Amino acid sequence: QERMLGVMKSAFVIVALCSEGAAAFQAPVGSMSLRNGISKHRGRSMLATRKSALNLSMQTVSSGQKVISPDWRLAAFTLAGAAALTAKQPAVGLPFLALGGLFAVQTNRVRFVFDDEAFSVQTAPKDESGELGSTGENIVVGGENRWKYDSWVNYDFFPSKEFPILVYFKETQTPTEKWNEGPGQLDKEGGGQIHFFPALCNVEEIDQEFKARGLPSQRYNPK
Repeated sequence: QERMLGVMKSAFVIVALCSEGAAAFQAPVGSMSLRNGISKHRGRSMLATRKSALNLSMQTVSSGQKVISPDWRLAAFTLAGAAALTAKQPAVGLPFLALGGLFAVQTNRVRFVFDDEAFSVQTAPKDESGELGSTGENIVVGGENRWKYDSWVNYDFFPSKEFPILVYFKETQTPTEKWNEGPGQLDKEGGGQIHFFPALCNVEEIDQEFKARGLPSQRYNPK
């Protein structure tokens, strides 16, 4: 029983860390049921994939922005592992199953974007116009989900770039009084606001863009 509680606690810790990522996405996931989101994704997966490829090309050409390709592996691995775990221990596996479902919904609708001045989190186009959507304000620390490059202090991949689960970065654009809110409570070093989001995009691509923009990383791009 203690082991089961430990596993469940770990699941909720992951959900807590990823919730800031979901908050940064500001996805209206809270306004729609997870069941509806997954069903919609399953029912239109092939069509969505084709449209996403078309729209991604249109976005890059029409706006000059660099949109990072989505990566479904984290959602797929989480769902597969959660399904196997749920079959043996439903009480332990269900939280991970819900987490995998959230990853799937967010991979389909969230896009990570680089422009000339900043990195931002936006939503995928809803039609053939290829126009990216706004994610609104960050519900954890407020403000637009867009951070100028000159405010970046560090970025990293956890546990590593080779096995990415979370993408991390720290910036000083957020007002200092907000630095200890949300995931900032986990930061023992200070010096900026930290952010985490699940690795729902192509990590190689996003790391290349981080480096191309001269963004510092203690592990991957030391200055």
